Amino acid sequence: MAGISWRKELAEDAEAMARRAQTAFGEWLSLPAWDWYTTHTFKADYVSPKQADKAWYSWFNSLRLAARVGGFSPALFGPAAPFYFRVAEYQDRGTLHYHALIGGVGDIRRLSFKDLWELYGFARVEKYDPGRGANFYVGKYLTKDQGDIRFSHNLRLT
Repeated sequence: MAGISWRKELAEDAEAMARRAQTAFGEWLSLPAWDWYTTHTFKADYVSPKQADKAWYSWFNSLRLAARVGGFSPALFGPAAPFYFRVAEYQDRGTLHYHALIGGVGDIRRLSFKDLWELYGFARVEKYDPGRGANFYVGKYLTKDQGDIRFSHNLRLT
């Protein structure tokens, strides 16, 4: 019986550490000035990770181009180009699905980029509201087995 309680205590400690790590990561993700919270779903039943990345980066590079054309060029305003924090997960049907926090977009029209993703499937591009907890939602992927976390090289914490 003593072995069972020891294992249970060990499992509970591991769960508590994971919760603390997720909370700390969510707090860290509250530091950047996010503009959008996005989800990107593919309409195909299966999209390879390589195809999915190609689609997402094509979408994000279009956003970067729109920012540059719209006057948010780093050459004009320092490092004010769009930046992101993105996580991937597999849906129940086996297809990748992305969640992202995006900043540095200025006054670019969100719905244009929601519509642009429709080439691949369905997207939500919402104005980021720090009170709704999106930073903690994407932060939970820190401790998920199949969570793929990526962020842009120009992610700013101020």
